[in-house]
Amino acid sequence: MIEQKKKRIYILGSGGTIAGLAPSPVDFFGYTAGAAVIDSLLHRVPEINELAEIISEDFCSIASENATPEVWLSIARRAAELLADCTVDGLVITSGTDTLEELAYFLNLTLTTQKPVVVVGAMRPLSAYGSDGPVNLYNAVAVAADDASCGKGVLVVLNDTILSARGAVKQDSCRVHTFCGGDFGTLGYVLAGTVRFFAAPCSRHTYNSEFKLSDVHDLPPVDIFYMSGGADARLLNVMADLGACGVVVAGFGNGTFSDAVGEHLNEIMGEGVVCVVTSRCQTGLTRATLSGLIAGGDFSPQKARVLLMLALACNLGNADIARCFIEY
Repeated sequence: MIEQKKKRIYILGSGGTIAGLAPSPVDFFGYTAGAAVIDSLLHRVPEINELAEIISEDFCSIASENATPEVWLSIARRAAELLADCTVDGLVITSGTDTLEELAYFLNLTLTTQKPVVVVGAMRPLSAYGSDGPVNLYNAVAVAADDASCGKGVLVVLNDTILSARGAVKQDSCRVHTFCGGDFGTLGYVLAGTVRFFAAPCSRHTYNSEFKLSDVHDLPPVDIFYMSGGADARLLNVMADLGACGVVVAGFGNGTFSDAVGEHLNEIMGEGVVCVVTSRCQTGLTRATLSGLIAGGDFSPQKARVLLMLALACNLGNADIARCFIEY
C-alpha cells in the first residue's frame, strides 16, 4: 500500500494570547500577548507533525487589540504570497481573539484562493494551566490539511469548532468557548484531529470575491457610531471632520436611531461620507430609513466596517456597496 504524502501546511504567527506568556501559570489576564514564538507552541504538540509537514514563520508579534487595518493588510499580502506557492497546501494564521473575527473576514474577502485558510487563537495564554492554544493549533492544522476544507473560504477554529469567517462571533470576554457562528451556525467540528463538516458558507468569499489585493493600496478610514439612549449625534460630524470616508451606525433593533442622529447622518452623507446602518443586536436584519443610507443586513458593526473599507478602497459606488452587503 502506497503511503499518502503529507500535506504541507504553513503556520503564520501574528501574536495574540495563543502566544502569550505570564510569570504565573494561574495568571490568565496579566500576560504579554505574542511573547512566545510559534516553535514554543509546536513544542507542546509534537503530534502535530503526524498531521502534516509543518513550516512556521513568526510574521509579527502583537496583541490583537493593537492590530490596525494596516496590519490586516500586511498579513493578507504575506498570506497571498504563501498561498501562491504551489508547494503550500494550506495556511494557518495565529491571531489574538479580540479582533480575530475582523482579520478572518478581511482575509475572507481578499485571498483569492481555494486552498484551506484557517485562523486560530486562544483564550488562555501559553503559560497558563489549561491553555487552549496547543490543542486549538493542532485542530487548526488538521482542518487545513483536510481536503474537505478546500473552497470553503477562510475558516475559524477554536474549542473543537469550525466556523466561517463570515459568521464567527466572539461572544464571551474570557471563557474558552467564546466563539460561535451566530445566525450562520457551526460548519463542523474537529475532535482529536478528526474533521467533520456539516455545512458550507453560502456568501461570496475568497476565490469568487471581487476584492483584489492588487487594487487595495490603503484602507480608507471608517468609524463606528454606537447608538444609545441620548447618544450625541454631533459625534458623527466629528468623525467626518477627522477624515472618515465612511461611518457604520450600530443602531437599535433593526437599525433604528434617534431623529437627531438621522439629521446628522443626512448632513455627513451630503458631504460625501458613505453611511451603513447595522444593529447593536447580535442577530437579525436591518433596514435603511434614510435616502442614501445603506442597509447592513445581518452584519455586525465591526464586520460591516471591514466590508465598507474594502468597498471604498476599490472605489465602489453606493449601489455596488449596497449589493455587497447582500452578496458577501
